[in-house]
Amino acid sequence: MRCIAANRSVLTTLDQNTTLADYDGTNCTTTTNDIDSTDIVQFADGWYSYPDLNTFDSHLLLGTLTLRNIKPSKALSPWNAKLDNSTTIPLTEIATRQLEALFNLSQLLFGLARGEQSNYTFRDLQLGHPPRRFREAGFNKFPNNNGSAGFFGTFQLIVNEILKSGAIDIVYMMYKDPRIRCVKQKSLDLLTNITTLNEIGYFILDRYCQFLIQLIQGIRDGHLIEEKIPSLSVLIRLCKVIVEKNLLNHYQHLIDMQFIDILIDLFEYQQYKTNESIVYFIKFESLALQCLYIMLQCASHVDMWSEKAQIRLVNYCCTILYKSILDDDDKCDDYSKRIEINHILYAEQHEMIHSLSYSILTFLSIVRCRKEIGRFYRENEHFRELLNAMRQKYNSRNEYLSRDSSISSALDQLINSMFERKKRRHHHRHISSKDHQMRDDNEENIENREYRKCSNSLCQIIENDQIKFESCPCCHKLSYCSQYCREVHWTLNHNLFCRPVNSDRKKEESTVGCKIGRISGMTSSDYQERKTTSMTYNSAFETLPIQVSRQVMEATVENTNDLCNPSSSSSSSNVKKNSLKTLLSFLRVGGKRR
Repeated sequence: MRCIAANRSVLTTLDQNTTLADYDGTNCTTTTNDIDSTDIVQFADGWYSYPDLNTFDSHLLLGTLTLRNIKPSKALSPWNAKLDNSTTIPLTEIATRQLEALFNLSQLLFGLARGEQSNYTFRDLQLGHPPRRFREAGFNKFPNNNGSAGFFGTFQLIVNEILKSGAIDIVYMMYKDPRIRCVKQKSLDLLTNITTLNEIGYFILDRYCQFLIQLIQGIRDGHLIEEKIPSLSVLIRLCKVIVEKNLLNHYQHLIDMQFIDILIDLFEYQQYKTNESIVYFIKFESLALQCLYIMLQCASHVDMWSEKAQIRLVNYCCTILYKSILDDDDKCDDYSKRIEINHILYAEQHEMIHSLSYSILTFLSIVRCRKEIGRFYRENEHFRELLNAMRQKYNSRNEYLSRDSSISSALDQLINSMFERKKRRHHHRHISSKDHQMRDDNEENIENREYRKCSNSLCQIIENDQIKFESCPCCHKLSYCSQYCREVHWTLNHNLFCRPVNSDRKKEESTVGCKIGRISGMTSSDYQERKTTSMTYNSAFETLPIQVSRQVMEATVENTNDLCNPSSSSSSSNVKKNSLKTLLSFLRVGGKRR
């Protein structure tokens, strides 16, 4: 077998500071079995492997990366921070040694951060050799105790050595150099590992002011595997620092770059959902939504984003929720024949972790802050059907709980947050005590003041820009869309619990009593003529924060009627599926976004 990695392997001897191109004529091809442990091996795209660097000795690797043991006059490398215009220097042997040191140091940190005792060196990975234990491969900084605390303490020790040695400056120079393939990926891998410590993340944000913008540009324009995914891994850790320390200047960079819109455009890129890229897209989407969830945990940060970005993100998250409960109608494993793959079902069938839990949490982060959006989904019959279907699928006894328990936890958090008060209110309505009825009325009033729904239980109108509510002139606790609803509610039960805020209660009751007498013979047409507020509200779906066509709204009314009054039990499952598809049509109506 003559192929190693992507290209052939060639043995060569290099003089220090000699350009690699000078040795093209003397290289010789060999097979894997002919390679000796003392050989220098050239791999694809300018990567080399040196026998002395086939190790996890952190002191040697760090010295090689930072050019610590080389005289400044001989340290000719494009990644030498002490040289002026170093980027114009061609690739030399010293530079290729830095590449291998970067790779192995990143592999070492990756294992230490996760409490592992072995990993692949660059040479072993390319030649198909098994992973090596850190101690046996030259790493000698383990404490006597090999527990997890000892691993993390050792990890912190190595990261501090990297910081003090100035290696981060070298890695940042390598990250910005586009000449060698995969250098940016391995630079980002090392930065991902060291920014696990918040202090290092803050140091990087403070020292390299353009790095955050460069990461976003890499996510937008870079290769899915080599740049988008590694950049997201670093950005997740930097966003934790930005949110925890409330670094608004850095947070504003995310907004100015329209980061949410960048991600959603990438989510909707159909080429990533083909058989060739689906595995990497699943990982990318999971990391991206994890990053968005971190960014949107604080209500003040959510308010900084545009309404368009929030709505696009909520709609996409809801689409993921919808995809999670779809049936695999094709019933086949040949995904290569499909134009677009349902990546949520694909991940579950292949036992992969997907983005559903972070989609739920990100959805909830915005819904909590944007009450008009939350009100729409709370009152949307199709959305409640969707949540019920998800709860049946991801219940505590389901197979998915053992794979990813965060889905069930996130779903419970969403349901409790959006519907907890309503459940508590309905529970109190079953209590017949007058005191408890008064408490129920007060509790309903608390919710009403927040969401401004008409207090008349026979009315479903919600306050908006066209409809301004007025409070009860006696108790000032309940609010109504019109005087008609206030008078109707008075005759239902409000007269039993209304308490004046001043001594004019008798005068107010007599006034209301006279008004009730006047409307006792009022017809619906009379009401339309005499109501105090113009009523332009047609259905609950007008609270949807995107434009909805009349055809979609009519179809929704039909599905809602079928849900409330199904014609037969046999058709209930079809009605349920149609209702969920109707919800999805709201989110994608006409393929247009505001």
